Amino acid sequence: MKPFFNINEWIGRTLGFSDGLWILIAAVLFALLCLLFIGAVRGGRVKGRQMFIETGWTALWYFGLILLSFLTYWPFKKGAALWVPARPMWVWLIAALVIIILYVFYFQKRKKHFADKVSATAIRKSAAGSGASKYCYALLFAGMLVASVVAAMRIVGGDSLFHLLVPMLTVVLTLLLNRLTRWRFWFFLGSLVLLVYAVLMIQNVLALTNFSYTPLLAMIPLFLSAILPMGALAFIKQK
Repeated sequence: MKPFFNINEWIGRTLGFSDGLWILIAAVLFALLCLLFIGAVRGGRVKGRQMFIETGWTALWYFGLILLSFLTYWPFKKGAALWVPARPMWVWLIAALVIIILYVFYFQKRKKHFADKVSATAIRKSAAGSGASKYCYALLFAGMLVASVVAAMRIVGGDSLFHLLVPMLTVVLTLLLNRLTRWRFWFFLGSLVLLVYAVLMIQNVLALTNFSYTPLLAMIPLFLSAILPMGALAFIKQK
């Protein structure tokens, strides 16, 4: 299987930034995320306690899948692992599909829980939308916080940051544009851009490793923690 398009290589070649500059960009993006989070808390769009709870759940999804992936990890060279599947592509795709289904179910259930919780104690008809919106913001910031921690770990390890910087940059730009223009469609655009990037990035890595890199499965819930709430926020009426 050949890569459709090496999106990370294209970004690096087009911009031509040094590793030090990419690290500086990551630090600036994290600072902007912190400022946006503080603004969202002060504006009543998200609760700090709820965001940290969602951070714990998101971290559990990511690091739990990392652990499970390494327990069943098969290297690219056959015979070097205890178990090498005969059809690694199908094994990876089935595992990815199961993760996506479970995470979408988890997202919908949590969003409905908070929507029902708020509407049960409110008179306004829009209260349910307010509860769902606060949950989406909490999950969005939580996902980016976990992504920032993973990015810091990768900086220490000397690994590439592209697959984490692009989601962070997309979320920051989406939130800034939404606050400046009050146009909810930015959320839909941001989720679409991130979805396209996620598909291209994952497909490229899998093509280069012959679907043997199972730890990449952990990136699926991390991407979905931004794609799903942004997509939902595009259609939820906010204050």
